[in-house]
Amino acid sequence: MKDIKTVVADNLTQLRKANKLTQAQLAEKFNYTDKAICRWEHGDTLPDINTLYALAEFYGVTMNDLVNPDFEIKDEERKEKTVLKYRLLISAVLLVFVWLLTLVIFITSIALGYNYWIIFVWAVPASCMLLLRLWRRQDIPGVFRVINCSVLIWTSITSVFLHLLFINGFNAWIFYLIGIPLQFLVILWQKIKEYKNNI
Repeated sequence: MKDIKTVVADNLTQLRKANKLTQAQLAEKFNYTDKAICRWEHGDTLPDINTLYALAEFYGVTMNDLVNPDFEIKDEERKEKTVLKYRLLISAVLLVFVWLLTLVIFITSIALGYNYWIIFVWAVPASCMLLLRLWRRQDIPGVFRVINCSVLIWTSITSVFLHLLFINGFNAWIFYLIGIPLQFLVILWQKIKEYKNNI
């Protein structure tokens, strides 16, 4: 049976290389020297329990994985992490584009003699719609989906309310009542999905 130091050393080395980090880069992230990382990976010493936990969190593995002699990173997991990073990057670029476009429209409206500030309010539900579209098939935690849908519902209602109030002078506060059943449906739909996945 392998010594625990050797097991942890092998697993830490495997995880660092899989994440394409040098010992110096990892050392910088955790405020250690690259010599300390080298000693961990050679099995000379073990990181303290807090550092091991932080490393497990950083790599997205469990503490059990770090001490498991049979631990291996699967190619599928690597691909999933790469796809996730790609989706996050695309999401960030598209959100920046939405807000840049919003700013351009606002500046244009000012130049034409209008103060169309409400465009910034409309940009929030537009951003939520974009995120829903981008992440519709991705396996993300339900709480994030519920939060995104909730923000979409309430900011859409707020956008309509403010638009009618400041552009047309009509106080349509009653539209907020629509949000209550919609919010209930979002939560119920998420619960149904969770129940279906557990069957």
